[in-house]
Amino acid sequence: MVAQQTQTQFLDSPRRPATDDGRRLAAIATVRAPSVVPRVWRATTAVGVWASLVALGWALSPSGTWFRLLPASQLLVTLLGVVMGLLLVFRTNTAYDRFYEGRKMWGQLHSNVRSLARLLWVAVQRECLCLPAPTLALYAAYSVVLYPSSHDQILHRNGALRLLIAFAAATKHHMRSEENKAFLYKDVGPYLTHIPVFDKLAQQELLSSSSSSHSPSPPPQTSSLTVDPQSALADQQAQLQHDQESKKQLAAIPIEIVFRLQKYITELKATNQIDANVQLVLSQNINALADCISCFERIRSSPIPLAYALHVKQTLFIYLLSLPFQIVPILQWYTIPATIIAAFTMFGIEAIGGEIENPFGYDPNDLPQDEFCDAIRDEVLGMMGDGDGGSGLKIE
Repeated sequence: MVAQQTQTQFLDSPRRPATDDGRRLAAIATVRAPSVVPRVWRATTAVGVWASLVALGWALSPSGTWFRLLPASQLLVTLLGVVMGLLLVFRTNTAYDRFYEGRKMWGQLHSNVRSLARLLWVAVQRECLCLPAPTLALYAAYSVVLYPSSHDQILHRNGALRLLIAFAAATKHHMRSEENKAFLYKDVGPYLTHIPVFDKLAQQELLSSSSSSHSPSPPPQTSSLTVDPQSALADQQAQLQHDQESKKQLAAIPIEIVFRLQKYITELKATNQIDANVQLVLSQNINALADCISCFERIRSSPIPLAYALHVKQTLFIYLLSLPFQIVPILQWYTIPATIIAAFTMFGIEAIGGEIENPFGYDPNDLPQDEFCDAIRDEVLGMMGDGDGGSGLKIE
């Protein structure tokens, strides 16, 4: 009698809705962040008030006055409009190039971390274990991967994978100028505890912050004992030098992580855990991580020249303030809504360029770096067998 096989009931693949009119209407009605309305409504209102005054002056001026003798030609408006369009397009395109390059670099960083984690997890083996040469040859013939068998090797490999998680989060804090205390954050610190220097500095920082916040200030000294000024000055200088060395050591945590990863790869090759080809691929990926940091720093440290940004703003205000005088002889009271629409459009385009110029901050229009780091963390931890994605790490 043939047993009946149960068929798996698969779910229907989700499909895109046929229409998204509701979402479009919601986007049109959005007046808060990430919209630029909060940034431009004051300037737009000021220009609207100015246009109202111009239209009122035109309506109250008798015929024959200078107000009524304004030329009705639109040539000046057309010429200035073309110039303003070119300035705004160049401003916005330059800012978006920086935004897109930042997103592209994060994609490259994610790809390099994924490749490094995969190679470290699969390709690292210990050929000098207590195995005879024929057995090793047999394993190689059947493509059997020899995973690290000793506890120290497993710890070293998992420590390198933890460094990859810390690298992504430390790069995020480095771009936000938070690298001096990045080792204290939950997305960096738990993955650097196996590095003695970072663990020690984190403990010192936590102890100093807790003691300064909870312990009361000491009472004034009333003892008759005198303190040597030179000894006190020497102690202050030593403490200052220690703080400066600590800050210098923590100035670029991603670079420190890259250095330690490269050192680990070199040790793997020296102990015959990887061959020369694997070492070459791993080193190339590590070099690509360093290149990503350089690109991030170049984007952050090379904003739009201040002279150009100021000139765009000044020219835009001059154009919008002169616009009502050019169109009031034809549009009259319709000058007010026409000027407001023009001001809102141009101020919005200029504000968008400033909003996405530095894509590494906390603004709603900046890159979602937290999501990028969470995706890298979950992927690496899932590879290591820690599927909960938390800060706790499970050693094999």
